[in-house]
Amino acid sequence: MSENQNQPVDVLVIGAGLAGLSAARKVKQEGISFAVVEASNRGGGKVQTEFSADGKRFFEQGAQYVNRDMTEMISLIQEAGMELKQTNLDKDSIVINEKNAKAIDLGSTRGAALLNQYTVDSDKPLSSALDEVVKDKWEKKMISSYIAAETTVNTDQINAAAANRMISRVTTQENELKYQASGPLNNVIHFLEDELSDQIYYCEPVVSIETVDGMYKATTEHGNQYHARSVILAIPPTVARRIALPDEVKVHFEEALSSYIDGAVIKMTLVYDDDFWRHKKVRGKERKIFGVIYAGNEGVNLMDASQPEGENRLTLFIGGDKARELVHVTAEVRENYALDRLSEVFGDDAENFQDIEESIWVNSRYSGGGYGAMIHPEGDSKANQQLSQPFRRIVFAGTELAPRFPHFMEGAVRSGQQSAERLLKELSR
Repeated sequence: MSENQNQPVDVLVIGAGLAGLSAARKVKQEGISFAVVEASNRGGGKVQTEFSADGKRFFEQGAQYVNRDMTEMISLIQEAGMELKQTNLDKDSIVINEKNAKAIDLGSTRGAALLNQYTVDSDKPLSSALDEVVKDKWEKKMISSYIAAETTVNTDQINAAAANRMISRVTTQENELKYQASGPLNNVIHFLEDELSDQIYYCEPVVSIETVDGMYKATTEHGNQYHARSVILAIPPTVARRIALPDEVKVHFEEALSSYIDGAVIKMTLVYDDDFWRHKKVRGKERKIFGVIYAGNEGVNLMDASQPEGENRLTLFIGGDKARELVHVTAEVRENYALDRLSEVFGDDAENFQDIEESIWVNSRYSGGGYGAMIHPEGDSKANQQLSQPFRRIVFAGTELAPRFPHFMEGAVRSGQQSAERLLKELSR
């Protein structure tokens, strides 16, 4: 342990994902002393870029897309020396299902009442709420698969009221998949790490937090200790509940922490010479396919991950129970599953890929299994509100708790900033 680690600080941030780094940055900007402890050997959490052996190609293992309403992420992308690049999503692009290649307009489906307007006050499973508003069996399957792919949790495991509240916080007039950064998102993480580097400590999984003489003492797996007046737990709720908390704090947050279930996702990106999906015959007319929702495989969808003038890429997202199933088979079996899904829609062209990259987030020890945890039917549908309010100078942060854009990178940044602001108010009293 370095001498700096022994020095008490005003704010200890646990977790160096986007939420934690954003929280620490806010604290630093206010001139308050802080330290960041990260369980793994890198920052970024669910933001991680993988490079090919020759360094000429990179893949986003986790989060990837933004739109212009996501102003905090756009600012970070630009500060990190990059710009926005539009995806191949435009007015001529369509999303189809795999059954009959029918174009899907999610905004006009009967299930849109649940997604946009329908007030769900019950803690029933989301699948049951869908039964009430979507009478067509295939349409319900399509909507269920879309939601499970977006949340990486199957709809029978999601609290309907909580889902309704979460969706209401995604306030945007633009498709969330419209842009990508012009370079690797690792650049954003490195930019934030460089600002905070002398106060970030890696490979330090926190196992307990206790009170000592009016301060908090956080102890790691290695026996190292960090002392602070206050704590921001910028980790998924499912990860946070493994940390032993002071009795009073545990009682206050226990129900909220126990309300969450981890998602599960496997992301597979394939690179092609030919952009065959942009010239697909649909009902006798050539159409530009941007995405496929697999209604027969809940939680599975396909998106065009290319950038104009860049490589031709398709990304298959396998979420929820299907991801949990496929994590136990070989990489070859998973690859065959992905190719079967693509061939189901595009035929033999799908077999002729140049490269394939797979990232598995199922049961990730420190980042949770998916792109965000969801509140389960037995949980408190307002758990996010309690976790994001400080109690005894402890508060939580993460994309699940975001005031806007939950389950997106933007949500993680905004949650980190919000939690830091609220905690600093507590410290100033």
